[in-house]
Amino acid sequence: MGSVKFEKQLLASSIAMILGAGTLMPATAMAEEAEANVERIEVRGIRASQQASLNEKRFSNSVVDAITAEDIGKFPDKNVAESLQRIPGVTIQRQFGEGASVSIRGAGDDLTLTTLNGQNVASTGWFVLEPAKRSFNYELLPSEIVGDLKVYKSSQADLLEGGVGGTVEVNTRKPLDLDSLSFFASAASQYQSDSDTWDPLLSALGSWKNDSETFGVMVSGVMQDRSLQRQGNEAFWEWGAGPVAFEQERERTALTATLQWAPTDRLNIVVNAIDMEMKANNTNYALWLTQGDTSWAGEPGSGAWDETSWIGGCGLCGGDAPGAGSGTQIAGPLNVAYYQARPREATMSSEVYDLQLEYAGDGYVFEFQVGDTSSTGGTDFEMVVDDGTGGTPIPGGRYDFTGGSQTWDLNGFDTAAYDPGSLNMGTGSNFNRTPKTDDETYVQADIAFEVELGVINELKFGGRYASHNTTSRRFDYIQDPNFNPSISTGDVNGGLIDVGADDYQILRVDDEALKAWARSSIIGETEDLGSYSEIDEDNYAVYAMASYDADGLRGNFGLRFVGTDATSTYYVDDVKGETSADYTEMLPSFNAAYDLTDDMILRFSAARVMARPQYVDMYVNPDVRGANDDVPNNQYWIVGNVGLKPFIANQYDLGVEWYFNSASMVSAALFRKDVSNFVTIQESGPYMNGEAGIDFGGELRPDELEWTKQEKSNGESATIEGLELQYQQDFDNGLGAIVNYTYTDTDTSEDTFTDGNPFLSNSSKHSYNVTGYYENDWLEVRLSYAWRDEYMIRETGSYGNRLHDDFGSLDLSARWHVTDYLDITLDAVNLTEESSSQFGNNAYQTDRSAFTNGFPAFEYQMARTVAVGAALRF
Repeated sequence: MGSVKFEKQLLASSIAMILGAGTLMPATAMAEEAEANVERIEVRGIRASQQASLNEKRFSNSVVDAITAEDIGKFPDKNVAESLQRIPGVTIQRQFGEGASVSIRGAGDDLTLTTLNGQNVASTGWFVLEPAKRSFNYELLPSEIVGDLKVYKSSQADLLEGGVGGTVEVNTRKPLDLDSLSFFASAASQYQSDSDTWDPLLSALGSWKNDSETFGVMVSGVMQDRSLQRQGNEAFWEWGAGPVAFEQERERTALTATLQWAPTDRLNIVVNAIDMEMKANNTNYALWLTQGDTSWAGEPGSGAWDETSWIGGCGLCGGDAPGAGSGTQIAGPLNVAYYQARPREATMSSEVYDLQLEYAGDGYVFEFQVGDTSSTGGTDFEMVVDDGTGGTPIPGGRYDFTGGSQTWDLNGFDTAAYDPGSLNMGTGSNFNRTPKTDDETYVQADIAFEVELGVINELKFGGRYASHNTTSRRFDYIQDPNFNPSISTGDVNGGLIDVGADDYQILRVDDEALKAWARSSIIGETEDLGSYSEIDEDNYAVYAMASYDADGLRGNFGLRFVGTDATSTYYVDDVKGETSADYTEMLPSFNAAYDLTDDMILRFSAARVMARPQYVDMYVNPDVRGANDDVPNNQYWIVGNVGLKPFIANQYDLGVEWYFNSASMVSAALFRKDVSNFVTIQESGPYMNGEAGIDFGGELRPDELEWTKQEKSNGESATIEGLELQYQQDFDNGLGAIVNYTYTDTDTSEDTFTDGNPFLSNSSKHSYNVTGYYENDWLEVRLSYAWRDEYMIRETGSYGNRLHDDFGSLDLSARWHVTDYLDITLDAVNLTEESSSQFGNNAYQTDRSAFTNGFPAFEYQMARTVAVGAALRF
């Protein structure tokens, strides 16, 4: 039934987790009771992990779900976000096939707060189009360093503000919680079905403490490589579409060191140093197949607008050139094939240095925490090479998207044999680097007093201050004027690469040779000051909270006061400028848990919560998208606002939980959130350069004449209502089951988003998870399926707003205990290779656009990953 190791220590791990989340009695009194009556339980195996997680949920004063590592270095999934999706109410967003961010209860990933050991983690992205946000990128966090995590769905005054959907609290291990001279190491090889390669995954952890158990040291390291490919189809209408591919070499490392000193039973000091880094060099490939029936191309008699099918205002129909309100063509003639490749070098890293002090006095507990977290990221080098022919005609070729996906009849045109002979390098804004930084320094102090004020048994007070800075910049490379920007494909031929959702292949370039050739032209660089964006924030908070316990009723109530001073720094006509804004908020909260019986709990909570606006929305200077690319008139002039108000929500929870044995439960919960201050994008245009404040001084192609302007402001409100159902049972024979279902209904104004749909981003109406497991003394096996309904993805710029089709992932995890020290492991994700399909979904009439309702805008194949390895523990 899994191994549970008992040792005579001060605390049971389950009791320790209770202390961490909220107490039924004052902290010092509970510690004394635990010390007197309970031995420490070291969590080992699926069943023990599930029981520890249930204990966290059961004894918390708030609405909390938890995931506990099944062993040192063994979290349920290799990716922490993919473990989180198995919690009811939690869905994830994937970036290039891997869990990158999480949404809680339909509020969207932008409204989820992730903390590491109770504090913010500075985070940037590696992808060139990734905006500066507050959400944490889970691609960076190795699961091996995580001890447990908690998902707070209700709030309490001592929680860090920022989670309108909820708060994910990730906790790492401490050396005094482990045996002295504990050691763990694992080695695995991971297979990706997209790239058909095997890559290494290595991790190790060592922990030591002295005989008196007053001082300990723990160090760990993780190294993971991944050769990733993603094939699919993309459409930028009305210009063209085509089979595309994304290829990336990921090198992820994480180093951690923890020192813990507890010279007395009263004093405990922990120092954490964490360094996480991912190198993410990548190349985009495309064979663009342009339309022969656009509104802006085609001479008389060329076939433009002839025999064309349409979707939109007239449904699916055929006919001649339509007028306004007719819809979008989805079948017709092709014009040319146009090859393109974009090699990039990219990194992202996050560092955390943190000191925590806890002192338990007579009748009080004082805690102090100070630290700094910083991150660098972005694209370190980007270039593009285009078809040297300028486009090769495909006589008789046609496109046909009437079946709900992109298909082509190329009339004998062989994509694998196609070689343009030469490639022309893009210059100016197409040859650049775009670094990003993020940094926060914080200090926090809390003190809790044991009291006897009627039913109130604890009063807690605290405060926090953080100074935050984030920047986004772009540097364009200056080239030698004598450099020839054309290169023969024979000099950089790298064979073939699979592209598209069907069986296509095109020329692969030797990206290293191509980048070396491009670098040889660089004689300097110049910063595009118009792209310079910087936000400085001073955030502060103070709170008071009371805990109570009387006749089976327990909980807490409190008030948190929060303030923010923000400044946006930017350049206009090379002149530096600043714009500032500030706001304050009062955030009350109330949590109650009532024991209906010894095994049944009724919960209620109410709170006012907030999340600060995203940095990219606060940048005053314009964010320019679509300029000097291959698509005409897709230029966006996006203007932010440092004075945006924070998202505010009044939220309520009502639930009941029945724990019918120590590792089993059934629960149901209703929730509602009334959210205000959504960032509304006002879209206008088209404009010519120089109109409506649009003053672009960079390079534009001759066919790039018109601009769309997007301005950000606070606007609409939304409601989120839902139901969570959860069932978990250990059958006491090695078998177990975990099933949950979430219904989420979101409603907002049609004016909240530019697509006109009155529901929130990243919110699925239905989602469910089904997990079955078997465990005995020598084997652990778990099979899980996580499914979510369709949901909206919304982005500024040319990728726009589209509907992601429903998605489900079947995952497998197994562990064979060969000896007490050696395990053989197997982990597999997306066994069925589910694909990602995204459709246009504008609620209003849209002509000749990929965002017309039902248009197959993007489709990507998603890989199956399988990791086989061994783990050593003693």
